[in-house]
Formats: sequence, structure tokens, C-alpha cells
Amino acid sequence: MHRLISFAALLGMVLAQPALAQMSAPASKSGAPAPGAYAALPCDGDVANVRLTQILPTGTMKGYLQAVDEHRAWYRAHGYKDNQIFVSRLMVPDPAKHELKYSDTEVLAFHIRPPFMPGSKNHDAAWDLFHKHYSENSKIEVGYNVCMPKNR
Repeated sequence: MHRLISFAALLGMVLAQPALAQMSAPASKSGAPAPGAYAALPCDGDVANVRLTQILPTGTMKGYLQAVDEHRAWYRAHGYKDNQIFVSRLMVPDPAKHELKYSDTEVLAFHIRPPFMPGSKNHDAAWDLFHKHYSENSKIEVGYNVCMPKNR
């Protein structure tokens, strides 16, 4: 429960950041859920997938970030230019030093305006490769689809 409360507080702080507000644009149908999922809700901003991800003991942060780069490159190579994927490192307490440090084991990932891709017919070897790198290095702890409001 403590982790969920911390995640909610962190997400609230992240959403307040001006840098994210600059990314806002009207949501499009590209933010629709996967086939068979629920219909998308109206969103006065941007639909985003937000994921708290654990770096596996057998994985590395470098390997995870490589998968993120490959994921972003796959979308660009396939003509998807409107979505954004980025990772925020979590700041966690270091009780021994009484200060914050960046976590080496958890990240918060954002996929803003994720394209809707029916089925898996658009997947190819490059898609399989970045998914392989994700699974070798990380595990999604919790994920949400959210509406990131426009900057007001």
C-alpha cells in the first residue's frame, strides 16, 4: 500500500511539471485502447500509458534504456511521429546518507499518444527484439492509462 501511495504522489508531482505540459496536444484516436479493450474516454489533453517498471536482478538499467530507444525507433521507422516515449528515474531515500538518490531498480515510463495498432500484424523482427530486451531487463509492476490534462 505504501508503494501505491508513493506512486500516486510521484505521479501527481510529475504531472505538475511544466515540461510535460509543453507536450500537450489534442488527443486523437491513436490513443485508443487495444482491440477488445474498453472504448477510450474523452480526454481534454493527451492519453498516456504510465508504467512503474522494475529492473530485474538479471537485467540492467542500460539494457532497459536500450529497449526504450529501440521501442521509440520502431515507431519512428513505421511512420508514427506523434507519440512520445520517455523514462523518469525515481528518486528514493538513501537512509544511510539522509539524502535522495536515483533508483537503479525502478523507473516510471510514459508513452504519450500511443498509436492504436489493431492486432499484431504490424509487428516485425525489430518489434520482437525490443520486446525481448524489455523482458530480459524489466518487469512492469503496475500500469495505467491516463489522461494528461492540457496546461491551463
